[in-house]
Amino acid sequence: MTITRVAGRDRASVRDALAELRGYAGTADVRPTAAWVLALIFLFTYAALQPGTLSGSSLGVLAADSLPLAALGLGQGVVILTAGIDLSVGGVLALGTTIAATHFTGAETALAWSIAILAIGMAAGLINGFLIGRLGLQPFIVTLATWSIFDGIALYVLPVAGGQVPAGFSGWINGAAAGVPNAIWALVAMIALWMWFRRTKAARRIYAMGSDREAAQIAGVRTMPTLMTAYAISGFCAAGAALFYAMQTASGDPTAGDGLILPSVAAVVIGGTSLRGGQGGFVGTVAGALTLTLLGDVIFAFNLQTYWTVLADGLLLILAVLAGGGLQALQARRRQA
Repeated sequence: MTITRVAGRDRASVRDALAELRGYAGTADVRPTAAWVLALIFLFTYAALQPGTLSGSSLGVLAADSLPLAALGLGQGVVILTAGIDLSVGGVLALGTTIAATHFTGAETALAWSIAILAIGMAAGLINGFLIGRLGLQPFIVTLATWSIFDGIALYVLPVAGGQVPAGFSGWINGAAAGVPNAIWALVAMIALWMWFRRTKAARRIYAMGSDREAAQIAGVRTMPTLMTAYAISGFCAAGAALFYAMQTASGDPTAGDGLILPSVAAVVIGGTSLRGGQGGFVGTVAGALTLTLLGDVIFAFNLQTYWTVLADGLLLILAVLAGGGLQALQARRRQA
């Protein structure tokens, strides 16, 4: 009798554990996983077209090409988690590259001006957050205006693409440490930074603000400091993206960021972050950035015209939104079942 009761309890425990696992599978967000599957599909497709793509050096080049977009996506994703959007990242990136190309003359000046660029980006984000959080202006309008302002300043600093950065600065992105390309280390560092940030009180407030702003305010989450934090992070990341872009091109461009605004949003959405706010994360955004980078590589490998890349970016964004909504609906039905 005792053995039978113990066996019964063991079977019940197993059933409970399986039920818990099924419940977790029904509630866990599968969109980031889907984003990584898509990125791998593009990677292996490109590898089939271009032998040698999966070598360490080639993966380092892929990571280097993805770094500016991934850095933009990190900041853009934090803003989108609040149900906002930051168009000014393009202007901040452009301004950062022009400053780098005109003021980096050696190791000491590169370090000093890198800190200045990051500070400018953070200040730009604080301005956006104040105008949106304190004055109640629409994020789209505010960041559209500041994008134009920063683009104008970038054109004043460097009217046309050009200039140069020290070879030691630009060469870092193509270097390696412990046999691993520096660009891959940079992506890993950003993911680790995100994993740490996600556990902070600031992140919880940002998620709460995006999930239900009224409920968050009732719970004591203050709107203005939370939004200023989110937009400051976005500005800081856009400035970091400017440094990566300057490393990659060894020059500056006052219009460099204009073509990266839509891809920064697309990378976030492809990675599983909801435009409605409150859901998502950076791990999927990295997959989104890699997917968009590989999309251009695949189109080039097929010898198609460059306009197909822009067209495909837009189509992929629409498909990502539709697929994300479909996956959410499917998970909701599974939870109810």
